[in-house]
Amino acid sequence: MKLLKFFLISQVIMIAPLLLNPAEADNTETCTNLFRPIENTAHAIKSRGGVWSLFEKRENYRKHAIVGLHVDSKITSLIYTINYVCEGLEGIPLNPLANQVVPMMKERGREGFIEHYLTLAHPREEIEVWAEYADYYNANYKRKLDFNLVRKTIEKAETFFKRYTAVDKKIRSTNDVEEVATEGTAIIEGIKQFHATDPILKQVNSENFKIPHASNLLGHADEM
Repeated sequence: MKLLKFFLISQVIMIAPLLLNPAEADNTETCTNLFRPIENTAHAIKSRGGVWSLFEKRENYRKHAIVGLHVDSKITSLIYTINYVCEGLEGIPLNPLANQVVPMMKERGREGFIEHYLTLAHPREEIEVWAEYADYYNANYKRKLDFNLVRKTIEKAETFFKRYTAVDKKIRSTNDVEEVATEGTAIIEGIKQFHATDPILKQVNSENFKIPHASNLLGHADEM
């Protein structure tokens, strides 16, 4: 009986993590499904060149084209960030730098890690920054995002996409240049404020800001 009891307990321990995965996957899928229709409204506009293109095409709007350019840029940044949120609900997503330095740190330890990259002629100061990031990633990659807060973030984000769509329609159908330019500027500032105050966006932006410059290590220009 003791052997049977031990076997059953061990099986439960082995199976339990597998039982959690569908729920985690469901949250990720739900997040994606919530955001995808919202995101697609922006993609429809961006596929035509964005609102910047509309500003440029209409002579009376052209002097405010820089506003359109920045509106497009802020909407793009919001799309990227919320997709990151959905991808990272159950933990910090693995990025190219972490993918390289975390296994190396685990394999060699901190001193071995530093010595390895010194032999490859990387500056010690830079290597130590990478080592710090590996430590940060290892300590935090299992963090979870509160899905109820994520849902609220997506709901708030939707208002900016609706305003983006409204600006697109107004440029194409009216000559309210100053009104459109003012609204465009308001969208830009609103998204900046949203990134700075929303708890979920603040958290994931902080995570991304911690990724150090590493083009020498990765062999290409950093994307961030």
